[in-house]
Amino acid sequence: MGMDINGLNPKIIGDEPIFPSNWDELSEKAQSFYWELKNDYERDNPGIYFRANIWSWRPIHLAIVQANISCELDIDDDTIEGMSHNSGAGLKTQEECDALAEALEMLADGMEEDGVTEFGFAFGYWNYRDGSLIVSEKDTETLNKEYKYGSIITEMPVKLLDKDVWPAHVTQVEHLREFVEFLRQCGGFEIW
Repeated sequence: MGMDINGLNPKIIGDEPIFPSNWDELSEKAQSFYWELKNDYERDNPGIYFRANIWSWRPIHLAIVQANISCELDIDDDTIEGMSHNSGAGLKTQEECDALAEALEMLADGMEEDGVTEFGFAFGYWNYRDGSLIVSEKDTETLNKEYKYGSIITEMPVKLLDKDVWPAHVTQVEHLREFVEFLRQCGGFEIW
């Protein structure tokens, strides 16, 4: 499951390649060429669409919440809440998106200056990356006492005795930067 975020009025460069009606008759080389054109179009037009899986979107969404508070962006509570799921919520103007992009870019810059490449938020769920997915109930309680619910975690993995542990929801700073680029080009957005 993921979050599909569509630009409302994206800046467009060039024409979108049209999916060939005779796709099944095309050679593999011709099909590959279509996908190259499609990828180039999407790369050149980052405001059309942004996608994040649910595990990656949660930290981005909480970064939005944090930016809204710390930079006084005045995004209303219903919109903020709506951005947590696929309900069509989002910002409606490019001006709002530019303000959010600026705030998130400052957050990303600060993390990168500190050598952070990925970040997550404490939601009360933790996992190992060694094949065993879920941290035991006792260890979860220990971690939840140490990391306040909703707090940002930038030093990962978290050490728990002799194990490396991550919050369940983690994303790369680079993915946040991709969202910032989307915001600068989208003309407003909706999350579906």
